[in-house]
Amino acid sequence: MFAMNAFELVTICVTLGGVLLSFTPPFRLRGSFGDVGRRGMMWFDRAEDCDIAERPSEDAVDAPIPHRPLRARY
Repeated sequence: MFAMNAFELVTICVTLGGVLLSFTPPFRLRGSFGDVGRRGMMWFDRAEDCDIAERPSEDAVDAPIPHRPLRARY
């Protein structure tokens, strides 16, 4: 007779539950990823895709990192 231990049973149940959950409307990928590139500036936009006036300056310098005193570790 086929017998499973508790770990195998839980693993299979969680996997099947996740697969079934992925078919419910809140988790469908069509709705989530359908409008990824249609909402203005995204973090993965390239500078070449923007107008020249909207591109970030290549000569901009970051502010210096402020001095922070060291803390002793005992």
